[in-house]
Order: sequence, then C-alpha cells, then structure tokens
Amino acid sequence: MFEFSHIHDVPGWFQESGPEYDVVIASRVRLSRNISGFLFPGMMTKEEEDNVQEQVGRAFSAIPSGGDFQKILLSEITPTARKILLERNIISQEYSLNPGRMIITDPSQKRTALMNEIDHLRLFGISGGMGISKVFREINGIDTELEEYLEYAVSIDMGYLNTEIANIGTGLRASVMLHLPALVKTSHIEKAFKAVMQIGLNVKGFFGDDDHSLGNMYQISNQITLGLNEKEIIEKLENIARQIVHYERKAREDLMEKRRIDMEDEVYRAYGILQHCKSLSAKEAIELLSALRMGISLGLLTLPLERITAAVFVTQKAHIQQVIQSQETGADTKLIDYTRSKLIQDCLAQSTAT
Repeated sequence: MFEFSHIHDVPGWFQESGPEYDVVIASRVRLSRNISGFLFPGMMTKEEEDNVQEQVGRAFSAIPSGGDFQKILLSEITPTARKILLERNIISQEYSLNPGRMIITDPSQKRTALMNEIDHLRLFGISGGMGISKVFREINGIDTELEEYLEYAVSIDMGYLNTEIANIGTGLRASVMLHLPALVKTSHIEKAFKAVMQIGLNVKGFFGDDDHSLGNMYQISNQITLGLNEKEIIEKLENIARQIVHYERKAREDLMEKRRIDMEDEVYRAYGILQHCKSLSAKEAIELLSALRMGISLGLLTLPLERITAAVFVTQKAHIQQVIQSQETGADTKLIDYTRSKLIQDCLAQSTAT
C-alpha cells in the first residue's frame, strides 16, 4: 500500500491537477455522521467502538460504490505507515496513536472514511485543483448509499447530530488549500485573509501557523454548518476562493513587472539547490519546492506542476523512512535528509525527461 521508490510511483490526489491549479492545490470535503443508539466517541466502551466499526464496515461492503474500498486496521500496519497517513492529512496525531481504530479508503486515498475519531463516521474526499462541488457530489453519493444501511442520528430541527457544535446541521466541512506566495511577498496576505474571515470562513496555515505557513500554503474552510444548506456552504467557499485566486494572480503579475530579477533569482536559485544539494531538511524542501511551483506558474520553468506538488507531500519524514525501509521513529536524520534530496533530484530528472 505504501511501497514506492520514486515520487511518481505514489498514487494520490497530489498527482492530479485540476481547475485553477496554479493557485488552488486541492479541494477537500468532509461529512460528519453519528449512528443512533450509541454514545459519542470518547464515551463508548471498547465493545461499542468495535460494534460501530463493524456496522460501518458492513455498510461499505454492501453499497454499490464500495467495491474499490479497503479496510485498514491501524494495529495491522507499521508505525511508519500510520505516520504516512498523518503526513497526507488523512488521520490526526491522536488518531494515529490508537491502534484499535480502522479506516476505510480507496487505493489512491482520495476517498476515506474514519471511524470513532470525533464522530462515529467521518467521510471525506479530496482532489487536485478547484473541485469542491465535484468532490461533494462524490462524497454525498457515498453518504446517501451508506444511509440505506446505517441509521444516522438526525434531528428535524437541528439536522445531523455531531459531537462538535460547529458540525451540527449539514455536518459538512469544505476547504481549499491555496498556494499564495505572491500575496505574502507583496504583504497583501493579511488583507485577503481579513476578507475571508469577515464572511465567516476560517483560515489557517497548512504547514505551520496562521501568520507564516511553510511554502506559503494556506487552507480556507467553513466554520459552521448549521443554518446553511450544502449548496450555500460550497458556493460561499468557491466564491471567496476564486477572488483570492484572482488577487494572487494579479500579485504575481505585479511581481514580474516590478521585481522580475528578484523573482527569477529566487526561482532559479531554488532549482539549482534542489538539483545539486546532497542533503535537504523537510522545512527547506517545502520552501524550495514552493519557489519552484511559483516559477512554473510564472512560466520561468517548464516542469509538471503536479509532480512538484507531489514532492512536497511525498518527501516528508515518514515517507522517506518508508523508502529506506526504516521503521524506527529515530532514524538517522542525515540519511533521511540525504534520501530526500535524492528523491527530489530523481523527480526533477524524470520531469525534465517527460
């Protein structure tokens, strides 16, 4: 499931481009559901947790679209494999530490169900580029099929009942991951985020904190699900995302017009380091690959954008440990950094050849 030796071998949403892909890295939709007759997770006995997992597992086996899904018990995979799921933003740190948990996912991990995390069932999908509506249709279709076999906890007045108040109602959390280097460089990022928060959406850094995310990658999502229907939530998010795409592209044009030499120097310097370095930390790799991604979008480099995007996620620590077949969390840092640089150089060579 996690075996690979080259970045282009790894299946996943990050290998696929989509609309507005120069700015919108990915779109993600999650539906939170609970099953009637059970206490919320955290209050159930181990027997009740197993019962929930069994019910959801049977439902996936029965639905028409369930044929591609596979069940993964965390107790049956290595600690490194669990950390890979964490690095791909599929499970949380706390979830990864509980070997009794089970996830159900397709081979590319673009559609995944988590059981007994914060709610009994969290079903989510992800795709490259601006595709919130498309991902919602896919995930909502699976949810509708599951509802034939699972009795969800629903209130006529409140909608779907969930552990967190913010998820009561539709139980829908939609988000877009954005690459915003030009807004950061022109110091317009705070203004853009203020506009996002004024209409009730949430912003956070994807790698790091809200003020400075590594690689200038940020995530925008809805905060509440009560009082709005699914269409309204998605349209609201799509509209603000398109505005930010416009602002980012305009900022990139301004940078190329007014600071072209600086931009070229940053991009080509990053390309040179990545091509020739012998050791590379995870933090440095994200920053340099971000510069490459921007350079490709500006037309300064001719490389597959999705391949460089994949490199950001596939060169994190647990992925590198998998390549070198090290199951130890304390694996030699020098070997990991060396292997990371070699993986990226192989990716660049493959990308240039194609």
